[in-house]
Amino acid sequence: MLKRLLVSSTLIGALFLTACSNDASMGMSDSTISSLPAATGEMLVENKVALDRSVIKTSSLTIRVKNVEKSAQEAQNLAVSFDGRVDDFSQYKNPGSQDTLSANLTIRVPSTNLEKALEGFKVLGDVESSSLSASDVTMQKLDLDARISALETSIQKFKDLISTATNTSDLIAAETALSERQAELDSLTAQLKYLSDQVEMSVIYLSLLPNDSFAAIKPIGFIAGIEKGFIALLNALANLTSILGYVLPWVIVLAVVIVIWKIIARMRRNR
Repeated sequence: MLKRLLVSSTLIGALFLTACSNDASMGMSDSTISSLPAATGEMLVENKVALDRSVIKTSSLTIRVKNVEKSAQEAQNLAVSFDGRVDDFSQYKNPGSQDTLSANLTIRVPSTNLEKALEGFKVLGDVESSSLSASDVTMQKLDLDARISALETSIQKFKDLISTATNTSDLIAAETALSERQAELDSLTAQLKYLSDQVEMSVIYLSLLPNDSFAAIKPIGFIAGIEKGFIALLNALANLTSILGYVLPWVIVLAVVIVIWKIIARMRRNR
C-alpha cells in the first residue's frame, strides 16, 4: 500500500512539474523582464542581445530576357552552383508557335549565398523589379527549443515511472501521459526542423519574361524600324485576309437572297 501511494505521488509530481516547465518555456516579455530585480533583468537583456538572430529572408526578381527557355535553364544551373535547389518550376508557351512566353521558378539557396545568388540571376537580363524581405523568428525558435527540452525531460521521467510502476492503473496513466507528450514532442520537432530550414535556405521567386516590350521602347535604328514596319504590314494583310475569308460566305448568301428577291419582285410586276 505504501509503495502504491509513493508511485502515485511521484506520478502527480511529474505531471505538476511538466505543466510548470511548459508554462515557463513560453518565454518572457519585456514587461516581465522589467519587473525582475535589476541584476536579473540586466542579465536577461544581455543574453537576448547576444543571441544569434534567426531571420527568414525572401526575395523576388522579375527579369526580361532574350530567350525565356534558355534563361530558365541557366537559372537552374545557377541555383545549383550556389549550393541551392529549385523547388518549383513552371513555364507558359504560346499555343500557336510554342514559344515560351514566361517562366516562374521558386529557388532556395543558403542564406549565406543569397546576395551572390541575386547578383548572379540579375546578369540573365534586364531587371524589371526586385524585392527583399526579412522576418525575425529568433524568439519563436527559442520558444520551440525550450518546449522541446521540457518535453524531453518530462518523457524521461515518465519512462522512469513506467519502469518502476507495479500498479496497473498507475502504469496505464503513465503510458497515456507518455504517449501524449511523445506526440507533442514529434510535432514540435517537426515545426523546429521546418523553421530551421526556412532560416538556413532563403527563397527566391524568379519570374522570367521576354524582353519584347523593352525592345519596343528602346531606339532600334532605321533599318530595324523598316523591318518591324514591314512585318507589321504583312501581319495586317494576313489579318485582313482572314477577315475577308470570314465575311465572304455571308456576302455570298446575302447576294443570293437579294437576287432571288429581285427575281420574285420582277415576276410580280410582269403579271
